[in-house]
Amino acid sequence: MKHQFIETENYIKCYEALDEMVSLPDHSHKMGLFYGEFGLGKTITLERLANDTGAALVRTLGGWTPKSMLSDICYELGVDDSGSTATLETRVINTLIADPRPIIIDEIDTILSGHKNEMVVLRDIHDKAAVPIVFTGMEQCLRLLRRDRHYFSRFVNIVKITPNTRNDIAKYCQSAEITIEEDLVDYLHTKYANLRQIKTIIIRLERFCEDNDLESANVQVLKTSKVEERNEI
Repeated sequence: MKHQFIETENYIKCYEALDEMVSLPDHSHKMGLFYGEFGLGKTITLERLANDTGAALVRTLGGWTPKSMLSDICYELGVDDSGSTATLETRVINTLIADPRPIIIDEIDTILSGHKNEMVVLRDIHDKAAVPIVFTGMEQCLRLLRRDRHYFSRFVNIVKITPNTRNDIAKYCQSAEITIEEDLVDYLHTKYANLRQIKTIIIRLERFCEDNDLESANVQVLKTSKVEERNEI
């Protein structure tokens, strides 16, 4: 498959939500949540979103402390990541005031339970620097965040990452080295919501077609190839 980014409907929803938060006045709340099940393209969507908006993308770690979290944020902002917790927090806030950028905290599930101090620090950065902070994670994130009504009141945009549409799958299939026929696009959309699974199938189909001098694949070719039977896709 060709390596190229596909602007899925999920990406468009996330981009529009973040763009709206960036445009809000300084005194407005600007927290957001993008959440959904695994395999729906969240990771690649966030990487492209950070690239397109200049956001600092930071992935959580289970061993995070407020200091190590702030150090990681400083690193993504391109500033000195050494010093005490208070020094790092002040540096992050001052940097964002001088050069406003959104912050995306990925896989927030890791710190929602038992990491209250990190969440408080992120709240303070949001309140003092007046920049958007977007959390991303799995389905349970929304429920966990709602437990703190005061904290949750800062959230202005919540986007659920949903299964990819047929149009998304059709655009994704255009990256294949072979032609994916319309009936196979329909089949993939109906059976597989996970782009990782679809990518695996297409790569295997490309090899099958190359070995059998085929330039395109439909459902019949897919069934003949038996690529779905490998490793229980």
